[in-house]
Amino acid sequence: MITIKHIDEKKYEATNGKEVLIINADKYSPTEIFITGMGNCSLFDVVEMGKKHNITNAKMEIEFKRKDTFPKIFTEFHFIYDFQSKADDITAKRWVLSSLETYCSTINTVRATSKIYYTIKHNGETIAYKESIISGNGKMELESFDDDLDGLGCACCNS
Repeated sequence: MITIKHIDEKKYEATNGKEVLIINADKYSPTEIFITGMGNCSLFDVVEMGKKHNITNAKMEIEFKRKDTFPKIFTEFHFIYDFQSKADDITAKRWVLSSLETYCSTINTVRATSKIYYTIKHNGETIAYKESIISGNGKMELESFDDDLDGLGCACCNS
């Protein structure tokens, strides 16, 4: 459980029962916190999967679009991963896709309403540029083996 209470002006205190976080909405908006949570969820997954391959220098940028009218829901996210590891590029891509398609519950919560794109920079090389996952149509469809054009298999990841 998360508990949030108003302190004053645009300051709030959040706690998960273990730690207290002071949120100043003048400096970091609730929307930015939401997007940060999604990015941290996914980057955490990638780093955990990459530990046995010595993943280092992992970072992420997130671009996003929202509707102009209320409710200003998110319509697109572009997650840009950048990291080094001793893994090959296919394994590195599997880590990202495993997070985006399976493990990251925050990203998977918005998949039905938002297009999800990703870019991967692995060991200084761009190995995927603004590729998309199945999302944004209100339902998720499974890829068939006949549609496996990238050679990664229809379900990620066994590495």
